[in-house]
Amino acid sequence: MKEEQEKLLRYIGEIFEQRRTEKNQADKTKKFPEELNHEIISAGKKIRAIREKKGMTVEELSALTNLTPLYITQIEIGEADPYMTEIYDLSKALNVEISALFKHL
Repeated sequence: MKEEQEKLLRYIGEIFEQRRTEKNQADKTKKFPEELNHEIISAGKKIRAIREKKGMTVEELSALTNLTPLYITQIEIGEADPYMTEIYDLSKALNVEISALFKHL
């Protein structure tokens, strides 16, 4: 199971890295796949839902992950492109498997 989680984490990291790269390119002719944008936004919504279900504030999650509350909010609304380590930290702080955040990948 650990191997599956590591594989998923690497894949997720690649997705976010691709989106970061394309955002920084001067040539905007390449479009990040819409289905992956949807998946990223969906994952952010899942993070928020799990956090709220656990009765946790953004500030409390921030303290557990060392991510700023603003950055967590940006992840939750799909505006930020977190790194693999940040996704891992969020899943650990929320006490959920990474796959629970990315059901469709």
